[in-house]
Amino acid sequence: MYKLLIVDDEMLERQALRMIVSTKLKNIEIIGEAENGRKAIQLANQFAPNIIIMDIKMPGITGIEAVKVIKDQQPDIKVIMLSAFDKFEYARQVMQQGVKEYLLKPARKDELVAAVERVISELNMERREKEEQENLRKNLRLAISPSENEEVAWDLYYDDKKMKKIKDFIEENFTKTISLEDAAEYVGISPFYLSKLFKEKFSVNFIDYITQLRVNKAKDLMKNPESSLKEICFNVGYKDPNYFSRVFKKTTGYSPSEYRKRLFIG
Repeated sequence: MYKLLIVDDEMLERQALRMIVSTKLKNIEIIGEAENGRKAIQLANQFAPNIIIMDIKMPGITGIEAVKVIKDQQPDIKVIMLSAFDKFEYARQVMQQGVKEYLLKPARKDELVAAVERVISELNMERREKEEQENLRKNLRLAISPSENEEVAWDLYYDDKKMKKIKDFIEENFTKTISLEDAAEYVGISPFYLSKLFKEKFSVNFIDYITQLRVNKAKDLMKNPESSLKEICFNVGYKDPNYFSRVFKKTTGYSPSEYRKRLFIG
């Protein structure tokens, strides 16, 4: 659950934002509303929200000034800025303050929801990376503190389980277009960490593993003389027969037709 603060000097605008967020977004708790920049700074210090939706133009302390103060104190807060003015200078200033999204008022419902979802995705990734860094620190402490062997063995056990889950995922989906990002999302870790773990566990990178799997499956299918090479290409996850042929030859040293001919001659 992430905490969100709404900041706008217009009450109707705040109500509209509250309604959109509360009805369209899950895992979001609206912790308060502020009608000006000064109140926004106060509530940000009091509740430490993860996300702030902030109007840029308000009496007294403006949205830009409030963001600068808040980000100086709590740099991890993500800010979505709203502005009634389509001015490059405004956008430039807020981006310098680390603002993640800049939307024109009145923001369409789908635009606002998409912006918040992008910020949530970034927060999720940061949370996972912190967990992964903590796991790495535990692994490093293994060499220093033998008493932690059992705790680290748990971490390694879960890494092994994740890798087995990834292998099963690839086996079930290799005929489709799957990416490192798809697999990482499937087991709930970052693509960077998955790439590192995969190479350590299997001594081959993610893409090369899928390629080798597809080529091996193609070899098996070629044993059936009734299957055309085009059918085999599609059945192992490639959409372009020419590309499949290049990949197959790079991996085996033979084109698909040459390899099949050797099967039946030999």
